[in-house]
Parts: sequence; structure tokens; C-alpha cells
Amino acid sequence: MDHGAVTRDGLDVTWVTSHGAAAAWQYALSVQAALDDMEAARLEEDWQVCVESCAMALRAILLCHRLARGLDGPLDDMEFQYALAAGTEPAAVALRNLPWSTDAGEEEARTGMAVVARHDAALRAELPFDVPVTRTPAGARQAMRISATLVQWRRDRSLPEARWRQDGL
Repeated sequence: MDHGAVTRDGLDVTWVTSHGAAAAWQYALSVQAALDDMEAARLEEDWQVCVESCAMALRAILLCHRLARGLDGPLDDMEFQYALAAGTEPAAVALRNLPWSTDAGEEEARTGMAVVARHDAALRAELPFDVPVTRTPAGARQAMRISATLVQWRRDRSLPEARWRQDGL
């Protein structure tokens, strides 16, 4: 068994196949969806929906960061709710600093999108791999193939089964 093995990229194999993979999967489910919604709202010049999508993206980014560190609870978990309300993590602070979406105009939306872009870039640098876009007309086949590959990879190394989160924000 190769617990603690390190990849050529310097990543801990056990972390990649447990916490890192869970965070990457959640990124595909929640962050990608919020970014798509944010961009669609921007194109429609629906600034209020754009800011609400920024808020959804920041919530999802915070969840991904916490999953990468081992969070293993439901979204209504008190620890996660506390992190949203009072946590000092940069994404939580950014979320609380967004204007109310009902009061948002173009300037607030563009500022919110820039904030999300910075936090998205920081999260993507932390993730061990990219999960292909799952919201396409062709469906989620690429993401399913990657999930199946990871499950088989874990089995081959006698690692515990992955507990994939199926919930989104």
C-alpha cells in the first residue's frame, strides 16, 4: 500500500484521492455552475443576478477550500455555516463584503466578478486536477469517466472508497 506516496508533482497521493478529489469534484458541481450563471447574467446585463451568482461562487469556493482540508459534513453543517457567517477565510470575508444583490448595479457586479476571479484562481491553484466542464449539451460523460478512473485507481492501491459529494450549492 502506498499511503503517503508523493506524485512527480509533489502531491500526496492519499490527499489527492480523498480531500483533493472531493474538492475538485465539488468545484465542477458548484463553482463552475456559479461562474456560468455569473457570465450569463453579465451578458444579459442582469446585474442583480450577476451579484447573486458571485455570492454563490464564493460560497462554493469556500466549501471547496474546506473540503480540500478535510471537511466531511453536509452543507448545513454548523461549522460550515459559521465559516460563512464569521470565518476569516478570504472567500468568506469576500462573500460578506459583497453588496446585497437587490441593490446591485453594473459597478457592483463588475467589482464582484473581479473578486470572484481572484478567489477562483487561488482555488484552482490548490486543486490537484481540473474536472472537465460538466454543464454541456453533451452531458457529464467526461466527468463520469474521471470519477470512475479515480475509483479504480483507489481500489488498485487498497485505499478506502471515495465519498463523492453529490450536493451542490
